[in-house]
Amino acid sequence: MMNFIGTLKFGAAYNVDGKDKSKKGMISFTVADEIGNTFSCQMWEDDPQFANLAQGIEQMRFQPVQFTIKSYVSRMRTFKDGTERPQTNFIVANVSFPNAAAPASTTGA
Repeated sequence: MMNFIGTLKFGAAYNVDGKDKSKKGMISFTVADEIGNTFSCQMWEDDPQFANLAQGIEQMRFQPVQFTIKSYVSRMRTFKDGTERPQTNFIVANVSFPNAAAPASTTGA
């Protein structure tokens, strides 16, 4: 596992279709490192932190964030403009916002 420190650009919780056609909860967010590289991150509903983070992730925009990268998946993705490019999604855990006055689970709630 690897730890990451950066800035949250945007994040939200979604229900997505699983391969078995069931609905699955996912938090998706984009972070930037100190030189501006961006990384697509995901947390799935089976993570113990999911419910708390899903409640507060949207209020943490532009805040410093730290997390552990558990794994990653690289694939070709078709974007809204029709172009196909490679994308890597990082599966994360232990998400924290060091400058937050309260945990993500209580901000904005």
